[in-house]
Amino acid sequence: MKVLVIPDIHLKSWIFDRAEEIMRSGKADRAVCLMDIPDDWDMELDIARYRDTFDRAIRFATGRGKEKNTS
Repeated sequence: MKVLVIPDIHLKSWIFDRAEEIMRSGKADRAVCLMDIPDDWDMELDIARYRDTFDRAIRFATGRGKEKNTS
């Protein structure tokens, strides 16, 4: 079994896009995120970025892909 390890995200939601591509290509059977998703690199007031990154992480984890939550 090949495992894709997703290390530090640091509010970069595009990493989940790349992880999805890798999973779809069959290069990995499973994915593990080490969970360093939030980060305070002068972004603590950018609430939208936190929301977008966590929403993207949830879509990746639940298999809902790049679809946007409209609610």
